[in-house]
Amino acid sequence: MFRLELLPAQYGDAIWIEYGAGRKVSRVLVDGGTEASFPALRERILALPANQRHFELLVVTHVDADHIGGTVELLREREALGVSFGEIWFNGYVHLSAGGVVPTRESPDILGPEQGEQLTELIVGADPRKWNAVVGGGALVVPPTGPLQPLVRLPGGMQLTLLSPGQEQLDRLKPVWDSACRKAGITPGAATAADSERLGEVGTRGEESDLLGDPDVVQLASAPFVPDRARPNGSSIALLAEYGGRRVLLGADAYAAVLGASLARLPEAAGGRIAVDAVKLAHHGSSGNTSSELVRALKCRNWLVSTSGQQFGHPDQEAIARLIRDGGSGVGLVFNYRSEFNEVWASAGLRRKYGYTASYPAAGTAGVGFDVGRAKR
Repeated sequence: MFRLELLPAQYGDAIWIEYGAGRKVSRVLVDGGTEASFPALRERILALPANQRHFELLVVTHVDADHIGGTVELLREREALGVSFGEIWFNGYVHLSAGGVVPTRESPDILGPEQGEQLTELIVGADPRKWNAVVGGGALVVPPTGPLQPLVRLPGGMQLTLLSPGQEQLDRLKPVWDSACRKAGITPGAATAADSERLGEVGTRGEESDLLGDPDVVQLASAPFVPDRARPNGSSIALLAEYGGRRVLLGADAYAAVLGASLARLPEAAGGRIAVDAVKLAHHGSSGNTSSELVRALKCRNWLVSTSGQQFGHPDQEAIARLIRDGGSGVGLVFNYRSEFNEVWASAGLRRKYGYTASYPAAGTAGVGFDVGRAKR
């Protein structure tokens, strides 16, 4: 069994992963969504028997409110919920300099320069020995050269290969760390417009194509690719998760070029497209994180999109059009919300013309489960 749940995390990510054989089920949680969406994560946890609320791994992909807000709440309520973690992966301020490692609980240098980083305090409070333990407390960073191999084999048998970030992306984040934390709501104060501009996260949506009918897929897919340059997004921890002969790419908000470069370093890359069973689309389907080159590097039918469309109106039509045009035959789109921004892809005419499928949660609900074990490549 290998199953993903894209929990209803508003415009963010909260990815619940279960894997195992028979009655033995192991769990991984990737991000916690927004602070406001945390009740959905809490409800999912409380649905488990009290003696099963253990996660082999909690991954906090990067400092952004739609990934970190619910994680902060989870760690605050950890003891009350009876939740435990084998490891916690997160690149904090200490990791933004090459060679930085997790300090001891007693160290005066645990926090960033402004102090008050709640997430870091909560991780250290839980157990600093579990923080990035797989790399001895250092940064989770893709090595600069050589083929990429699994970084860890978790209890229960899941293997994880790191695809992002590189040291360059961590270096670029360091000068704006304080602003990134304020924007994510984990340091005192509020983000300003200047902060957003420095971080490169000012959202803009282009005009929708053919508003009176179905969009022109070829025209949209052919639009110039303008890469995401938001520094927190570039620092995202993106992973290739493998279990039972199945593989899922968890893109976080990573840069398309970084993902593509890492995929090219996998041992089987010389054989053509990298076969995966599903991709959690980077940055909620932003056009700046899904390039045609990245789509063509993968042999994948199932593309998962986690967003309600709040804030920036994701997924962008250009990104979805690239999946349909460049993803090969039988592309499947899986959305964890039905929204005004994605319902156009339910068009029967478009589905017939291009041979793709689109699935949504049941009416009046949000969140979606995806059985990787039954997925088709």
